[in-house]
Amino acid sequence: MITLVHEGRTVESAVTPAPGELSIALLGLGKVGSSVAALALDPPPSLTRRLRIIGALVRRPAREPELNGLVALTTDAVTLLESQPDVVVELLGGVEPARSLILAALNGGIPVVTANKSLLARHGDELLDAAARTGTPLRYEASVIAGVPFLGTFSRRPLASDVRRITGIVNGTSNFILSTMTSEGTSFADALTHSQRRGFAEPDPSKDVGGIDAAEKLSVLLRQFGGWSVHPDALDVSGIDGLTVEDLRQAAVFGGAVKPVIHAEWTGDEAAAFAGPAFVSGAHPLARIDGVQNAVCLVGRSGELCLAGPGAGPDVTAATVIDDVLEVVDQDRERQHAAYRGARRPRLTEAATGWFVRVTAETKLPDGRDVSDLLSADGVWLRRVSDRGRCRNATAQWLLTYPCSRTRLDRALLALCAAAGCSTFAIRALEGSRE
Repeated sequence: MITLVHEGRTVESAVTPAPGELSIALLGLGKVGSSVAALALDPPPSLTRRLRIIGALVRRPAREPELNGLVALTTDAVTLLESQPDVVVELLGGVEPARSLILAALNGGIPVVTANKSLLARHGDELLDAAARTGTPLRYEASVIAGVPFLGTFSRRPLASDVRRITGIVNGTSNFILSTMTSEGTSFADALTHSQRRGFAEPDPSKDVGGIDAAEKLSVLLRQFGGWSVHPDALDVSGIDGLTVEDLRQAAVFGGAVKPVIHAEWTGDEAAAFAGPAFVSGAHPLARIDGVQNAVCLVGRSGELCLAGPGAGPDVTAATVIDDVLEVVDQDRERQHAAYRGARRPRLTEAATGWFVRVTAETKLPDGRDVSDLLSADGVWLRRVSDRGRCRNATAQWLLTYPCSRTRLDRALLALCAAAGCSTFAIRALEGSRE
């Protein structure tokens, strides 16, 4: 028996794994943790190795009734780790205590599987250093697009993973909201409410709609493919809450769509990256990614490769976590030691992209030639100009520019607003594979 104790009091006992069983210490028993436990307790026929959850760390002992009595619950993390499981699965989320517990497991030689993109984005260097120093596997396949397990595959193929540009949609909540606004002609607020009712958005959706979740995943991908250490707070990040249904309709008129995008490209010691809504032309692979679907496009030695599928969800994430668990116990520890050589800090530069701009005025907008002249004086050149319409009870017009930096665009729009008495709103624009 493995006895788990909290504050000197026995809270549960778990049966010692039988010979051949793989023992798992589960940190966190929320939606994903419960799905992992359920999958381990009732595995499909394809899962040939038997798994046993020897204990689950929880903040409050009361949990889903169907798991009570089947999974030993504890609030004592130290005792759980001291039981020497074959693998620690961390699904607590957040930074602490997840960071300290993962470091304790790695320093103790216990392999770790995590889906915690927030932790990896902010402390991935430290965790991967500990894994390399101790020769202990650390897997995080489910941290980015859990339904498309591609990180592990690329980590084993150095030439295929020789990538210089990443573009993707990695937040299903934001993509669902924008898809709903487009298809149903509804406002951001109504689409968000619909997303929450469907269970796609959290009660507090700020990390999703504000671009923070996407930025964290971009940090993970930058380290994975570029060897770059970039804190998510250092990235150019914007949210989708400023978009209107009129913006999305005009994007369709321009032959594209608005999507919640991550983008990064690098050369030498410089990297440019951003996370936020962007107009993508109809020729761009991301233009067809709708609903809660995610996708990532990698450009490198092998050309352009685009992968698409479900981004998250408890069952999808749990399946990827269990696959990681099965792989991690058989992983060659010498290869793990050699796999990570530290990440570099790039010189961050501004990404030069096209821009999709909304210009509004309470009374009269300047004509197209005046707008073009005012913007070109600051080096911003127009690709397309829409007919005039209405947006939020104001006269509106939309512009599509040629590529330039955000600094140049902001300077030009400030001059436009000062000269014409108008207001502007801008998001980036990607015109297909060449950008």
